[in-house]
Amino acid sequence: MKQLRIILLLFSLLPSLTSAVERPLTPYKGEAKGFSLADQKGNQHSLENYSGKVVLINFWASWCPPCIHEMPELQRLKQHFHEQPFEIITINVGEKKYKVRKFSKLINLKLPVLLDTKSNTYDQWGVKTLPTSFLLDAEGNIVYQVRGNPGWEQLETRKVISDMMQSQEATRDAPTKSLSQ
Repeated sequence: MKQLRIILLLFSLLPSLTSAVERPLTPYKGEAKGFSLADQKGNQHSLENYSGKVVLINFWASWCPPCIHEMPELQRLKQHFHEQPFEIITINVGEKKYKVRKFSKLINLKLPVLLDTKSNTYDQWGVKTLPTSFLLDAEGNIVYQVRGNPGWEQLETRKVISDMMQSQEATRDAPTKSLSQ
């Protein structure tokens, strides 16, 4: 019960502590590194499973106050783009499965949580701080990176994601010329 009170106190303090920490999405050119990680139920997920969608990959840990603050925003972001070609993958870094499950239950986390218990994917992706997120286009290229929280509910941030999905649709719907023309 004491731990729950401490966590609730942290949640109440977080908006004031993290509002100055919001960072803009930074353009980034690079190919995403593949991964294959288990979720909390033991199901394997790989980046290829999300091909054809704009994907937000978020590296986090339950001991990280900005990560805790960011989780409800990420859930609302996913809800905002519900039934659109957009996915959020959260990757917990370095924690045991039971601890992640307990934390996820405590905050009622509905996003997919992949477990990087040995931090291999964290290292492969060159992540240095938590939280760190990457926005990938439908072809799997990293287009943006952000260390910290960009304010996932800000109109500018949502517009970036929306524009990426529209660009993907325009490319997919573009007429193709046949070789005989």
